Amino acid sequence: MDINNLETFKGLINKFDLNDKSQLKVSSMHRFFEEAIGFTSSLINKKLDFNFEEKLQIDFPDYKYQEYQTIYILTDLIQRKDNVEIIHKLYLSTSINNSKDLSISLQKSIVQNINLENISINEPVISSDIFSAFKGLVKKEDCDQMAHMNVQYYFGKHSDAIKILFNKITSKTFNKLSYRIVNERCIFSKEVNLGCALEFVFYIKKIGKDRLVLLSKVFCIDNFNVSAYFETDISFMVDEKVKTIIYEIFSMKSFTYLNELQFNDLRALSDERPSNKQSKNAFVSCKKAVNTWDLDYDSMGSNQFKIGCVSDAATHLFTYCGADYNWRTQYNIGSAALDYSVRYYKKAPLGMAVTMYTNFTKIGNKSLKFIHHMVDDASGDIIMDIEIVAVLFDLEKRKAMVIPDDFRNKASTLLINN
Repeated sequence: MDINNLETFKGLINKFDLNDKSQLKVSSMHRFFEEAIGFTSSLINKKLDFNFEEKLQIDFPDYKYQEYQTIYILTDLIQRKDNVEIIHKLYLSTSINNSKDLSISLQKSIVQNINLENISINEPVISSDIFSAFKGLVKKEDCDQMAHMNVQYYFGKHSDAIKILFNKITSKTFNKLSYRIVNERCIFSKEVNLGCALEFVFYIKKIGKDRLVLLSKVFCIDNFNVSAYFETDISFMVDEKVKTIIYEIFSMKSFTYLNELQFNDLRALSDERPSNKQSKNAFVSCKKAVNTWDLDYDSMGSNQFKIGCVSDAATHLFTYCGADYNWRTQYNIGSAALDYSVRYYKKAPLGMAVTMYTNFTKIGNKSLKFIHHMVDDASGDIIMDIEIVAVLFDLEKRKAMVIPDDFRNKASTLLINN
């Protein structure tokens, strides 16, 4: 039994993947193939011991690439007596003038003493009305002190997935589309850890003349659970031609590993949203500046950078309330996000200094609700605000805990009062 054309990686070429001649680095090719190997292991539910060929087969070594182009890997599993040959093929997604996608390189490996007939394989299903936008692994650098993928990487990978979708749209319109994420909501369902294989899948909620609203699921291949749900409001000019192309893309048959193909609206926010201005008694929870490594495809501070500031701000906020490093270590306690609701107002260019101002809006028995305002230090303008529902987390039991009285009393001094 052979298995062909499993998509085991889908992502973007980043600037650090290219050399000074705009050629794709061999080291980056190896990194892409390593992700495909991990993804394949998740698909067949087995940790594999690969024996590789020494060299990659590179088809176009002198080809000049561009930053943020879409690449993907298709994988074949071929039974060779008692061994399985695994062939990974890396492609550049072009789809221009109906041309074939460009074959970049190929890597072969052998897994010994394995029979595909005896393995349960998570094969993809064919579906329409969705777009499978991103496939990759949770890497070591994605994980935080709670040993799960940090929220900034959910948003970072989700931004990559949106860019991949717009690359697809652009390839059919032949015009580069400028877009901006206006609002973004993420509800976290199941944590994911180092080595988990993820797929980001989109569904259209609404298309207007200047808006595309997407529903997204972050699906974990390893445990067959949806890890997070997104709703994203994207602003750009949508004429009838573009609208038709978007619907055509989503009507095409798509291969996905997702097992929950019905998309529902996210639950409504339970309380009225506070003002888009920081409170007079706000706590200064983080100070950062936009650096070169924080830039996104539009040469502005990325959403991952902004959510990374949020993650740092939460640590400072909880430390102020008594949940400092020593306390968390002594009692083996962390924190976990349940719900992020973001409004983006202004872009953050290279060199901008920003400050996070934070207030609690509600303190429950086990849950906490607080809001961050990111402010441009030079102008005082609001860059974004984000309302968060979170819990203190027993790291051993992996469950939310009752908020201690000392923490509650300290947090109460920061309840919003504007």
